[in-house]
Amino acid sequence: MIIKIKLYGIEVIIIKIFNRIIDVLLYIFVGIILFAAVTSAIWNKPMLFTAVRSNSMYPLFQRGDMIMIKNLSVRDAVKIDDIVVFMAEEGSLSGQGYVLHRIIEQTEDGDFITKGDANDYKDPILKREWIYSKAVTLGKLPVKIPLLGYLPLWMDNFQNNPYAMPLIAVILAGIIGVSELTDNKKKKKKKKNNLDMQLLYFFSGLTISIVMAATMLTTSQRIILPYEVSENNQGVIMGSAVGIMKVGDERTIPLADLSNKGFMPVTATITTKDEQLKFSHTLETLNNGDELKPELTLEAKYPGNYESVIHIGLFYPLLPKSIIYNLANNSYWLALAVVSLIPGLPLMLYPIIDKTMRRKTIKEIRRKIRRIHSKFIFN
Repeated sequence: MIIKIKLYGIEVIIIKIFNRIIDVLLYIFVGIILFAAVTSAIWNKPMLFTAVRSNSMYPLFQRGDMIMIKNLSVRDAVKIDDIVVFMAEEGSLSGQGYVLHRIIEQTEDGDFITKGDANDYKDPILKREWIYSKAVTLGKLPVKIPLLGYLPLWMDNFQNNPYAMPLIAVILAGIIGVSELTDNKKKKKKKKNNLDMQLLYFFSGLTISIVMAATMLTTSQRIILPYEVSENNQGVIMGSAVGIMKVGDERTIPLADLSNKGFMPVTATITTKDEQLKFSHTLETLNNGDELKPELTLEAKYPGNYESVIHIGLFYPLLPKSIIYNLANNSYWLALAVVSLIPGLPLMLYPIIDKTMRRKTIKEIRRKIRRIHSKFIFN
């Protein structure tokens, strides 16, 4: 295939072609990451990629790496030396979420023993049904993207700083606004771009959704509860409200003080993935001026060290509260995204819904395609 181009513009055109290729690759890459993030939130397990949260697999993996994974069914075979993603339902690793370790042994009963490459100790016995996926390899090396995993790790820390998300929302809104104004000033075309209005609707809706997410996020809480369950001992752990508990013990403590100082009601949800934690309230509606003091009850069942995450979400009642709770119980971030999108989605979709604007959009896209074709002659 030969591309005929004007000689005097050869450098500029080649640069444009290269930039377009890079843009397409970036769009595809970002699309894959977004798809993985959304499907992971919906199915509540890692899909396509998983972020490395510790250095237990060093030097093969480091904290912040993004690992490509292949999801497994119960019938798929796994073997020694496979690097697998699992969630233990019993033992010291239960309640720790998804773990990425290497299989080093298989027992006579068909169970497995795993271990982090950098750890000095083996993990407890792992049942096959607890394994959800394994690392994708090229040859013998797993496919990983350094540093990209810091994005989900960074997102986990947003709730610890009440000013982070509002600041990001303001910055994004400012960038969008300045970018639109700058682009419009730089355009010296006689005919106005027909996509300007469509983009304005889309970015206006997106900004509304970002601000909504920021306000809900700053009023929500993310609590980390470290504790230990022992078969014989009781004790104290620095920074823990429950410390060390014996198997069979039960302890109830205050969880948080919630209040609604706004002018409209909010839906409060309290969720965790730790089955040993129970709450006095899990789903409530807080009207203006209402206060709530939920309690946490820990039922010590399984020996091990735990660092459980508790999400206390305060959401605008834009959906039935049962739906909000089901989303939050699956993933707090999924509930936040869905509720935030509701007020902004009509604006973002309006250019598609409106018949006149849709025709103009299609017409403008076709015009741009013809312009691109007019620059090149393919033989």
